[in-house]
Amino acid sequence: MTEIRRIYIAGGSGVGKTTLMKQLSEVVGSPAFELDHLLWTKIGTDEGLSESERIAVVHKIAIQPAWIAEGVYVGWAQELWREADLVIYIRSRLRVMLWRVFLRHLKAELRRNNRYPGWLRLLHIMRTIARQNLKTEIGDIDDNQDEILTEAKISAKADQQRHKVLEIDGNPHIERILALINSK
Repeated sequence: MTEIRRIYIAGGSGVGKTTLMKQLSEVVGSPAFELDHLLWTKIGTDEGLSESERIAVVHKIAIQPAWIAEGVYVGWAQELWREADLVIYIRSRLRVMLWRVFLRHLKAELRRNNRYPGWLRLLHIMRTIARQNLKTEIGDIDDNQDEILTEAKISAKADQQRHKVLEIDGNPHIERILALINSK
């Protein structure tokens, strides 16, 4: 089996992707990339990146010899799915996801560094997460331009990549995942 040097962590909001990415990065020493931070806001502005800019950033990550990236994305993140030696797909119960999103928002509000400030904004985010989690729409899992973002789509992409997917239900405990990675 080839050495695992490129890892993509996929799953819905609040499942533990960022926490796992940071823990894995510390242990294995690979650079970590949180797609939400990299791809949605141009540095120094509130303007989002265009699709072509997002794909270019994804390409710069994918061609590196080692990396750990995380995101909820399928469409324009195709290259990460394809180039990853391992895809960790984390699933969690909706109520757990929403609770974690609420706590993350509360902590950011208390620290006064919330990228998405305001309680009405939180309600909108939580409603969006619930819809994404409950919808069964998949769209085209191989199309860079398909913007459909649902748990069903992430699951379908994971099924397509089954040969290199480690599926985790519930809390992604770092020790368990490292043991599973080392056993591959």
